[in-house]
Amino acid sequence: MTPLNHLSPGPRSEELCKLLQWHLEEQRKRKALEACSKTKAKMDELEDALSNVVGLHDLKIQLRKWAKGMLLDERRRALGMKVGLRRPPHMAFLGSPGTGIGLFDCFCIIMLFHHIP
Repeated sequence: MTPLNHLSPGPRSEELCKLLQWHLEEQRKRKALEACSKTKAKMDELEDALSNVVGLHDLKIQLRKWAKGMLLDERRRALGMKVGLRRPPHMAFLGSPGTGIGLFDCFCIIMLFHHIP
């Protein structure tokens, strides 16, 4: 509910209504710009972390896709759009013991859930 719903009709109310609508639109734009700059910083942080990992090209691509989807949802929310719940990502790391599977597993969890909302 906005103050626009409580204005009485009249010529002065129309001017006030236009001013309030302009202000609400400016607020939406400001929130969108802030969300975009935060999104860029978060994606850069993820890229820096992934660049430290050797190999695993296909896995890195999947992590980037998930991160971009989550950040896109965040941008949409900042614009005031209704965004449904996203299914949490699911991965299974398979391999012999001692090959670093658990280490990369922890890395993925930290990257996706602590840096990306």
